Formats: sequence, structure tokens, C-alpha cells
Amino acid sequence: MLSAHPEWKDVLIFSVVPDFTNPGAFDAVFKEYPEIDYVIHVAAPLLDDPGNTDFVEHFEKPSVLGNSGLLTSAHTHGKNVKAIAVTGSLNAITTGAAEDISSRVLGNDQWLPLDREDAIKLQNSFISYCVGKKVAEKTIWKFVEETKPSFTVTNFMPFLIFGPMVQKVSSLNKLNFSTNQIYSIMNSAKDNGKVPATAFPGSIDVRDLAEMHIAALTNPAAANKHFVVGQPMSFDEIADNLRKIPELEDRVGENSGIVGPVPRFGVDEAIETLIIDQNQLYVAGGELLRQPPLSLFIITDKCTLRVPVVEGALPRCTFEPEISSNIAPAKSTDGTRV
Repeated sequence: MLSAHPEWKDVLIFSVVPDFTNPGAFDAVFKEYPEIDYVIHVAAPLLDDPGNTDFVEHFEKPSVLGNSGLLTSAHTHGKNVKAIAVTGSLNAITTGAAEDISSRVLGNDQWLPLDREDAIKLQNSFISYCVGKKVAEKTIWKFVEETKPSFTVTNFMPFLIFGPMVQKVSSLNKLNFSTNQIYSIMNSAKDNGKVPATAFPGSIDVRDLAEMHIAALTNPAAANKHFVVGQPMSFDEIADNLRKIPELEDRVGENSGIVGPVPRFGVDEAIETLIIDQNQLYVAGGELLRQPPLSLFIITDKCTLRVPVVEGALPRCTFEPEISSNIAPAKSTDGTRV
């Protein structure tokens, strides 16, 4: 990562944790860097490999022990830690099944109607992933309730996360799950002639989500809460936007025509808590992101849930097409380390 972005070398330090499921795995990090003020615990990869059918070993242990281990180490050795922001998942609330998202508002007070017993019995990798997200988040709130740490915790439940990649990608086989969805739409004319069915009818820009994490760290109103964040969006809508790019017009297949339910997302609390000045919101209309050598394009014309732009944070979007392959790292404004 540093070789790809040498401009980060003075502000970014890596500390490797070989196996975060081991007891005290994060202790050394907080001991070595006692000046850490804030922690952002980012999302794990989507491990829906059909071969991962053991819920306990493949999903529960990594997600639960990852959360509990980090919180315990921060509580025990992170004497200066003030707040922790965690990237959870909307899958802690829903699998995205049509009958589920059409029957209720997916809000902060909802939980996935499946438990670990269901995951163990079904032996389905995606169901296990969803249940793992639910169990992992409940581990956070159990820790906060029982331990009462000096720091606060905020958990986010985003939808599919789209946006530019800051890491080098050696081949298309190395794309992460959500980015690969965009690529499959972009090449749908060649693959099968039609846009694939929507994997999940909601998304959020990765930079918006990053700024929400940063905003939550210093916002008392976000303390010890979790937030659903994002917007409804179908793959056909993404395809309509991709066709606006002349170079992609012939590569995008016909719309699938599959009209699924439009989910109702309870994002009001996130808007009220995290958006301070709506004049500083991101607007993603007509944004064009191009990342050679893969020629991966992403364009949207909807406004996702946006947070105020922090000085030195990720670049704002505009209504005019913008080509960018360099994404600046986020920095705090008061000299504290994130």
C-alpha cells in the first residue's frame, strides 16, 4: 500500500496482527502506540465461498473474537482511546430477501430474524455470513454494557459499498465482492447480454462511509449507537448511469427488467446525528471514476447519505465528471491519530 501511495509514508504506520482470534492479539499494538486516540475497526471481506459451511469456525469465531479482542485490548491497554467506530453490515438486519425487505422498515431497531442455531443447521455460507454479522455486533453491545469502557463505540450498518480502490489490483480475480458487482454490470453485454439481477438493492459510497466513521468519533450524539446508512439502488439503475459513458455504452447489456421491492431504510437518525451542514453534503451526480489498468468505471447520479466534509478528508464529488485515481488519506483536524 505504501509503495502505491508514497505520499502516505509520513502519516500511515502498519502494525501487523498475525491472528486476531488469539487472546490479546491487539495488546501489542496499543502497548507500542499508547498515544492512539481513536480506532476504526473496518469490515471483514465477504466470505461467501460455498465451501465455508462451518458457521462457528469460518464466521462466528473470526467476527466475534475480532470485535471482542479489539475492544478488550483497547480497554486494557489503550489508555488514551476516546472512541471506536466499527464497520458492521446491514446483513446484521436482513439477508436482502425480497419478502423480508418488503415487509418492514430496515432501521436501527431491527435485527436479522435468524440466529446461530439456524446458521449451524442450514450450512449456507451467505446465511452464516449474515448471522455472523449479527452475532459480532451483539458482542460489541454486550461488552459495552458489561465492561462500561471509558471510550464510546459507534457501529455502522451499510449496504453494498462501492467506490474507488486505493490498492493495486493485479487481476480481475482480485476484485472485492462489491467492486466485482460493478464490473459484472459493466461487462454484461459480453457475458450474457443482460445486466445481472440486483445482488442487494442498496449501496453507499466508500468515501461517505469513511467520513461518517470519522464524524462519529468526535460526535457525542453518536456514542454507543448503531446506524443504518445508505440509499436504495438497483443494478439496472447503475447500468443506466454506466451507459452515459460513451466508452461503456456498448459494453453494458440490456437491463434485466427484474423489478424487485424497493427497500425502506430507516436512516433518519443517522442524518440527524451525522449531517451538520447540508450545504457541505457530497453530491454524486455525474461522478466518473477511472482506475487503470482495469478500466473500471463507476458512475452514479443519486445522492447517498452524506456527512460534512472534514478538512483534509477525502475529496468531494461534483456534478461534473471527474477522473481520479489518487484518493487522499483521511486526517483528523486536531492532530490526534486515527
